[in-house]
Amino acid sequence: MKDLKLFATDMDGTFLRNDHSYNHKKLAELIPRIQEKGLLFAASSGRSLLGLTEVFAQYKEHMAFVAENGGVVAYKGEVLFAKALSVAQMQELIDALQEMPFSPQKNYLISGLKGAYYPVGVSEDYLAHAKLYYPNCQLFHDLAEIDDKLLKITTNFPEEHVRDCERWVTDRLDFVRATTTGFTSIDIVPNGISKASGLAHLLAHFNWLPENLAVFGDQMNDLEMFEYAGSAYAVSNAAPEILALADKVILSNDEDAVLVEIEQILTQKNY
Repeated sequence: MKDLKLFATDMDGTFLRNDHSYNHKKLAELIPRIQEKGLLFAASSGRSLLGLTEVFAQYKEHMAFVAENGGVVAYKGEVLFAKALSVAQMQELIDALQEMPFSPQKNYLISGLKGAYYPVGVSEDYLAHAKLYYPNCQLFHDLAEIDDKLLKITTNFPEEHVRDCERWVTDRLDFVRATTTGFTSIDIVPNGISKASGLAHLLAHFNWLPENLAVFGDQMNDLEMFEYAGSAYAVSNAAPEILALADKVILSNDEDAVLVEIEQILTQKNY
């Protein structure tokens, strides 16, 4: 652990409790300790940058963000990296979603830097759920009217068909990849984008190496960063594949596992 520079944690199911809360008091205590040791704390999530900075409003000047499953990297209010799809690519993706098996139809959201965008015909239930994770949701009629970077599409597939739908999208369109972010939730991001690629941009900004990185996660969209990082910690409620890759299995997300483990790491004598 003596080479550690960066803590990067997934959010939902890992850092956040099941009710989407977290231990503000403990984070407020740990941020100065992290900084004193020349380390950095980062959120690495499928959530949007806007969503993440809202969750960490009190701490956003003291941490980094890898948002959109690696599609956006930001530090101290500056976007260091953002990978967008073209309007033509996004339209091709939307068209493919309409005709695929187990199509979500109009139940999808386009995520951008400034907000998120939903089509005419989206269901009220889907939109209400999406708004829990994506601030500033706006109706759009035509892609050309969206004045923003088109970073990804997020949608849901039936739980028993999620992996098949994931493969269908990735195999059908060579410019995107689909990744599971939860039980039924899928993010469709530009090809080559993952939490690992986003963290690589953040590490490069500081001239740090993968061995300087410790990550925390629970789901398949954490797979690449688990393989990439020097140290990988899985919460006890993680998916079996993530548990199998972990260097250590820690407490559950409902037990503030990430903050408890970071505190233990900071107090280790051989740090």
